[in-house]
Amino acid sequence: MSALYALFGVLFVVGYVPQVLAVWRSRNGAADVSLPTWGLWCASSTVSLLYAHFVSGDPNYTLVCLGNVAGCYAVTSVTVFRRLAHFPQPA
Repeated sequence: MSALYALFGVLFVVGYVPQVLAVWRSRNGAADVSLPTWGLWCASSTVSLLYAHFVSGDPNYTLVCLGNVAGCYAVTSVTVFRRLAHFPQPA
């Protein structure tokens, strides 16, 4: 069962790559990406990571959670970057 969890954990983390690429290639500043939603997913994945590390102590669970944190923050960061590039701030 642990191997199955690890396998799906890796698949979930790899699943962030197409989203990051889609946001990066966006021609409208990724206007259709919900930053509040991704912000909540960042917070949720961070809490999961803290639980995995400090409470469960399971290294595999911690690694999967770390991958989810990295994926969520990557999508969120690239979205913010694309928006700032697409909608320049007034001087």
